[in-house]
Amino acid sequence: MARSIPSGEGPRSEHEPMQARVRILGTRLGRFIEFEYSLGDGDLAVELILPTKAFEEFCRDRAAIVAPPDPQTAESVEQMAWRAGHPGLLRRTERDDTDGRL
Repeated sequence: MARSIPSGEGPRSEHEPMQARVRILGTRLGRFIEFEYSLGDGDLAVELILPTKAFEEFCRDRAAIVAPPDPQTAESVEQMAWRAGHPGLLRRTERDDTDGRL
């Protein structure tokens, strides 16, 4: 079944990379970040868990748009990042999410 292309978008080139998106879901054991990762339109996402530094590298290496977490999750992530020696983690992984989707 062919997928319709939203107006204003041309067909995606076979070699054009799809935009990576990350949505932080929470923290685990005070050392890990739980998040959803998707490519393109976000129809399919996988849940992953990584240590703080690995999460930051994961997002940077993929130039991922990181959707802002809810305030309680953001506070938990920042506290964990400070304890792990990576203060300001959310600021370093923030990018402008212009269409509001994950």
